[in-house]
Amino acid sequence: MQIPGYQIVRLIAEGGMASVYLAVQESLGRRVALKLLKKFDDVYQSARFHNEGRIIASLNHRNIITIYDIGVIGERHYISMEFLEDGDLEERINSGMSTDAALDLVEVIGSCLDFLHRKDIIHRDIKPANILFHKDGTPILTDFGVAKQQEVDIKLTRDGTALGSPYYISPEQAECKSLDGRADIYGLGIILYEMLTGVKPYGGDSYIETMIAHLTSPIPLLPPEHASYQPLLDRMIAKDRNDRFATAGEMIEYLQDIRNGRPHAVTVNKVTDVTQDHQNPETTNSHSAINGALPAFRKVNEHLLDNSRILMAGTLTILFVISLVFININPSMLAEAMQTIAGIGAEKTVQTAALHVKDDSEPKYEQYLLQAKLARRKLRFATPEKDNAYYYYQMILKQDPNHEAALKGVDEIAEIYADLVEWALGMHKYRKAKEYLQTGLEVDSGNKRLLELERSKPFK
Repeated sequence: MQIPGYQIVRLIAEGGMASVYLAVQESLGRRVALKLLKKFDDVYQSARFHNEGRIIASLNHRNIITIYDIGVIGERHYISMEFLEDGDLEERINSGMSTDAALDLVEVIGSCLDFLHRKDIIHRDIKPANILFHKDGTPILTDFGVAKQQEVDIKLTRDGTALGSPYYISPEQAECKSLDGRADIYGLGIILYEMLTGVKPYGGDSYIETMIAHLTSPIPLLPPEHASYQPLLDRMIAKDRNDRFATAGEMIEYLQDIRNGRPHAVTVNKVTDVTQDHQNPETTNSHSAINGALPAFRKVNEHLLDNSRILMAGTLTILFVISLVFININPSMLAEAMQTIAGIGAEKTVQTAALHVKDDSEPKYEQYLLQAKLARRKLRFATPEKDNAYYYYQMILKQDPNHEAALKGVDEIAEIYADLVEWALGMHKYRKAKEYLQTGLEVDSGNKRLLELERSKPFK
């Protein structure tokens, strides 16, 4: 590969969005990391790529990577930045880290995050692979490709790689809510657990299962030798962001108190949550699955939210009881709604809900639609056989081929699989991508995105 002004030495890393090369900047004779955008004809990717360069260039911090240049060579967008040659945090975790080294890193990166957040910048992808090291051991935060300046709502979350690694993603990020700095604190908390134990706290057999674990699994316990740091971990990775540290600076003070043996407050200093998504949830859920520009887990946001509602059942119970005072609600429907929120007796909910259908509607179709909704809540999009959303939509279409809701449901399922294919390809999981593609085409053999993916290089 020939890049004017640069001599390419070797490939350092490769991701779904860009490739990073070790290169020599000929004018100065210095080694640099040259990041080249892959999809140079994609306006969304280009915008996100330049957003990364713009954000890094606006910063001046010893623990944030330095950018030298940004521009376009021919049709290739590039960022030239400092080359860090002492590996990343992922390698150090795999080799084993001392307690002091782990806590030192949390303090340093925490200070870096406090600097970013004061500038209203959220990194949104805090993970070990994005923390590199100078030869002197100084940790450097890098990869701002999905960072976001809060005052500028740039829509740069077009594909699944843009919203963070599933192992370090915060619950609110998994639910596609608006974010603030507490999402970065969560990611750093997951890293803290991994540094102290050598294992990731949450995982699953799939991308979706891993995200659900962040939403529903309890906070893990540290081993006895690290028990004194459990309160710190609890406040870093609390499911509700209002239960986390309000700022990274507050987190650092708390950690320093523990390390120095000073008494520290154990109560949570909650902050007013001003990052709620003001979109209409019904509109968001009904349209998210057919918007091919959004990531795979945005397609299943509705189902993830159903799982996370378990955590909110107490609050919602109060709201429902209050609503009984002001409006005339059928008590049986209230109980039914609470069953759905808590994830208890959902099958019964489907059956009883059909009884509330008006006489002039189509009860058998409504019941199939409710069964499809329940299947989607369980992430049963097209499997297992005869108990999945696609199956129930097909039961309707066999009797009414033009049924609007069923046709829309099939489109949504196909789009979900198209996004899952793109995510799997971005993660280099080609076997999984092929499985998703085959299932998606079985759902809708005419889906344009699936057909385009089938013709793409990985499947030829």
